[in-house]
Amino acid sequence: MDKGKLIELVEKSPELVGKHDREGWLSLFSSSAVVEDPVGAGMNRKGEDSLGRFYDMFIGPNKIKFTVHQDIIMGNEMVREVSIHTTLSNGAITEVHCYLIYRVVEESSELKIESLRAHWDLGRNSIILMRNNGFKGIVASIAQFGAMIKILRLKRVIEYLGVMYKGIQKKGIKAVNAFTVAVNAKDEATFTRLFDAGATIEFPAGNKIPAGDFFKGASKDLSLEVSGLRSGGWYTSCVFDAKAGGVNHHGVAFFQFNPKTKKIASARFFWND
Repeated sequence: MDKGKLIELVEKSPELVGKHDREGWLSLFSSSAVVEDPVGAGMNRKGEDSLGRFYDMFIGPNKIKFTVHQDIIMGNEMVREVSIHTTLSNGAITEVHCYLIYRVVEESSELKIESLRAHWDLGRNSIILMRNNGFKGIVASIAQFGAMIKILRLKRVIEYLGVMYKGIQKKGIKAVNAFTVAVNAKDEATFTRLFDAGATIEFPAGNKIPAGDFFKGASKDLSLEVSGLRSGGWYTSCVFDAKAGGVNHHGVAFFQFNPKTKKIASARFFWND
């Protein structure tokens, strides 16, 4: 896949958001596209027009600007670490730091976004909105809830807000920190206990191996640091710095957890070559 065209497609998303070009923004997505924003809050599907309602609720009424901290391209996926600055209709301001992962496909000879998943903590950012904006933040939260009922409908609102109390949450952050300690200590026993049966690791993304084989190869001389950890749904994501074989890698990692066992089902590490 042409990296230049992939980057051009992804960069159009915040550009058209800023211009409030609803139809232009929707046209970036494939006919079967899904947007999960935040991860764990349910799917917005283009084919069902829930993606259009997502735009009408969270994009259309607001002023939104993106600050990009890093872009990573691996295969047909692009990861962006961003801060999203949003001014709500009543003037309340919120900033969300998140990790976006775009998956791009070809449809009718054009590149289209097949999926967009935004990893951020809705509960934490809702509290920050009210704390930083005072009464204006409270009013904005109440107004948003009313608008969500009208635009998204009650069933979808319940699903959306459920992300604040469902999912891996703090246990995911604890597990990723334990993963990092085990890797650096070469503690294979502790490492193994963190993973679900059949779990996989991609180090880097696209190079999938059984988690049990990680200590046979990539981890032998690996030192790892993680920061910016956040959980949403059954994922915990973070920025990482890794050094292996004298080579440094800086990027973003995504850990998916099994809802039944609460153990890591997959770990994917993205960095630029």
